[in-house]
This record gives sequence, structure tokens and C-alpha cells, in this order.
Amino acid sequence: MSRRWSLRRRLMGSVLAVVALALGTLAALLHLSLRETLRERFDEDLAEEARAVAARVEEGPGGRWELENGAETPAVPEGLWYRLRSDDGAELDHSTDSPGPVDAGGLRPGVATFLTLEGGARGRGLWLRLAPRLDEAVTHPSGRRLEVLVARPTRALDETLAALGVELAGATGLVSLAAALLVGLVVTRSVRRVEALGREVDRIDASGLDRRLSTQALPVELEPAASKVNQLLGRLEASFERERHFSADVAHELRTPLSGLRAVTELGLSRERTAPEYRKALAEAQSIAVEMQAMVESLLALASAETGALAASEETVDLRDLVDSSAALLREVTARRGLRFTNHIAPGTRVRSDPQALRLVIQNLLANAMTYTERGGWVTTRSEPGRGLWLAVADSGPQLPATELERIFQRFVRLDPARPVGAHHGIGLALVRALCGHLGLSVSAENREDGSLAFSVRAPLEGPAHRA
Repeated sequence: MSRRWSLRRRLMGSVLAVVALALGTLAALLHLSLRETLRERFDEDLAEEARAVAARVEEGPGGRWELENGAETPAVPEGLWYRLRSDDGAELDHSTDSPGPVDAGGLRPGVATFLTLEGGARGRGLWLRLAPRLDEAVTHPSGRRLEVLVARPTRALDETLAALGVELAGATGLVSLAAALLVGLVVTRSVRRVEALGREVDRIDASGLDRRLSTQALPVELEPAASKVNQLLGRLEASFERERHFSADVAHELRTPLSGLRAVTELGLSRERTAPEYRKALAEAQSIAVEMQAMVESLLALASAETGALAASEETVDLRDLVDSSAALLREVTARRGLRFTNHIAPGTRVRSDPQALRLVIQNLLANAMTYTERGGWVTTRSEPGRGLWLAVADSGPQLPATELERIFQRFVRLDPARPVGAHHGIGLALVRALCGHLGLSVSAENREDGSLAFSVRAPLEGPAHRA
């Protein structure tokens, strides 16, 4: 398994690669530019030397050539090979002590060219056609031209370019080394804060979720990440706190029925009893067990809804039929408390949803309204899916304090002064909210101006609701 590079190494490697590439490219371009400049100067000097050679010949009267070797004649530069001819091919002069080109056939007039000199040395040659100097006595020039071939070794030029390349390479290496040291220092100082942030996060455990990362000394690029971590810590802290409260609430809620169950069994076992007395004790124990089972099943459904473990299915559901069937299960409560139930949902009102989850939502909202509304009151339902209102369950009150309209959807919340406790365990509305979230719906409670309390289940207007 290959070892992964650290952030420091990646940053340093990336920056140094860019610096080295930039410096290398700059050095190469500079070397090319200087090479062309030195070659142009070399060729200019070669052309001047060719003109100096041609200046040794002048055209005299009658078109004859005169080669001058006097003191006033330009001297031939040392180390220059030359050949001076007339345009008719007659050779006028040539060098005798300098190595000439092995093959001068590749020279073109006016263009300096690399060639190989005698002995294998590398050189550069030039072929020029020039007008000769005229003697003072010449009144009508013949128009003839001189052809000058010159060549010179490029050893000095090549050595200069090689030395220049070495110097540029050395300068590139030194600058890259300095850049490496500087980049290493900057990256180390920058990464140090990241490492400190990592150590700070590492020190946070389940018992220290109330701690938050400091963002004051962080670079701007790290502030969003630190803020997200702080938000995550806040959510984890709230989640852990809810779970602690949940465990305590479950223990508290189970303690009462378990105590009752133990009292019934201890009383029944305290002495010999008749069969009717045992049946009565068993009936009380069964009632307590049914209550406990209902609470446990509600808790399991709530946990499944909150964790997304509910099986997803979707089909067309008739809302009026679903409300009627759910209300039928509560006829005993309705009759005992003298309530009037009215279903205002129009026949044929349908939506696309999970029928089982939606049934649980309706049953819990109706059970909550029929259990906690005042005796002799009323409960109504209505629906307008076209406007996003899937279901509204309203009762005659009493209303809730405005500050409690949101809190009642939490687990094990019961507002005893406003609504006396029945057989509920404070889980129903929490289950309703969780199931609505599973179905992509929202649920809210509101106090109406007529003194009633209403619970509304809504879907986004662009959702799947429709009227059949």
C-alpha cells in the first residue's frame, strides 16, 4: 500500500513544481534569445570581415582586377578563411593559413550557414556578392561583381553559449532552492493552524460536545469548514441531549404501569382468592400490559419514522374513507365524552401517498382531538389538496398557549393544565410529525379566532396531491 502524501507535501510539491517549471521555461527562453542575439552578432561580424576581404580588390581601367597588399589595405582578420573570386569564376585571392570548409556547396548568397571545417571543427560560413572598389581612372564601370566566401570556427561562440547555459541552470537551481525554503516556511506556518484545528477536534468527545472551535485565528479558507464542524457539534449535542431525555422519559413512563402491574400481582398473590377475584386481577394486569404495548409500539413506529426505516409505498388513497374508518375506531371515546364528529371532506378526494403511514397520522390526530377536547364538544375534518391542505383536524378547544403550539410535537410532552391526561403517553403528536416528514408533508397547530384548536397537514403545492 503506497503511503499517502500529507497536505504539507502536496502543497510544497505543487508550488515547487510550478516555480521550477516557470523558472526553467524562463531560463530556456532567455538562453534561446541570447543565442540568437550572439549568432546575429557573429554573422554581422562575419559579413564585415567579408567586406574587408572584398575591399582588397578594385576594378581598374579596362575592367582588370587589381589586388592591393599595401599598408593602407584592410588586413584580413586572424583565423578567417576566405576565397575571393570574380563573378566569371576567376580566383583572385584566398587564405592559406586557416582551415576551410569541407564542403561549401550548401552556402547560399547572403545567408550564414553552419558547416564543418577541415579537421572536424564546427564553423559558420557566408557567401556574399559585392560590388568592387573602383579606381579613380575608371569612368565607365563594367558592373561585374566579386564573390566572397568566408568561414570562421564557432568554438568561442559555442563555449560562450555553453557557459551561459550552465550559469542559467545554476541560477535556476539556486532560485528554486530559495523558493523551496521560502515555500516550506510559508506552508509549514499555514498547515500548523490546520494541525492545531485537527488536535482541537480530536480532543472533543461525547462528554464535550458543548465545546466549539475557535474561528478567530483561522485563515479565511478554513472558516467555513470550522463553522460547519461547530454546527455539526451543535446538532450532535442537541441529539445526545434528546436521547438522554428520551431515555429518562421512557423510564419514567414505563415506571408507572410497571408499578401498577407489580401492585396488582403482589395483591393477587398476597393470599388465596376466589376465581372471580383472580380474573379481575388478571384483567387489570392485561389492561396495564395493553397500555404498555401500545406505548412500545408507538415508540417503535416513531423510531422507524425518524430513522427512515419505514417501508416506502405509494398509491392513490381516498381521504374521506380513510378518515371515516379511523374515526370508527374511536366511537367509544366519542360516545363516552359526548362529542360530535363531522367529516367535511368531499367524497372522491384522493391523494398519492403511503396508505399505512397516512392512516397512522389521521388516527393519532383524531385520537388526540377526541381525547383532549372538552366534553360535549365537537371535532371536524376537512381537506383541500388543490391548495396543499391534505387534512385539517379541528376541535372545540380548549386552546393551547401560543408558546406551546410547537413544543407539543416533542416526545412525552403533555400540557396537563390545558388538557387532562387520558390514556395517551405524549408520543402521538411526535409520531405524527415524524411520519409527515417521512411522507414529505408538514404538520402544524394553530389557535383559531372562534376558540378552536386545529392541526393542519400540508404538502408543497407542486407535490403529488390531486382531486379525483
